[in-house]
Amino acid sequence: MKANSDAIVVAAARFFTPLMALFALMLLAGRGAGGGVGFVAGMGFGLLLLLHALTFGAAAARSAFPPILARLVLALGVVGVCAGAGLPNWVFAAQLIEAGAFVSTIAAAALVLQVLFGRAPTLRDGEW
Repeated sequence: MKANSDAIVVAAARFFTPLMALFALMLLAGRGAGGGVGFVAGMGFGLLLLLHALTFGAAAARSAFPPILARLVLALGVVGVCAGAGLPNWVFAAQLIEAGAFVSTIAAAALVLQVLFGRAPTLRDGEW
């Protein structure tokens, strides 16, 4: 956390972070497979990562979800989507596709945020 950050914003971020994670997971679990619910739930979780990075800084976001872990999760999500699409007669193929889309979207959002925070000089930690 930055030394000059606002205490109200930090408290709000700490309050809303579990609620946003619960919303994304309930969206994934509560809706039927198909229709892109994995991508939508992943975008909701990506917003949680964005809130965390904007509130606590880029270094905290990188330590919370390191780039090497994000790349591994992205690869596993793509493998899950391909496996679910390759096994259409399997009972849980649709759920595997949605779960793969969910984790792929989260990892891709984390990588995009890390690139954006690395490129924009106003979003870096040491330049406030």
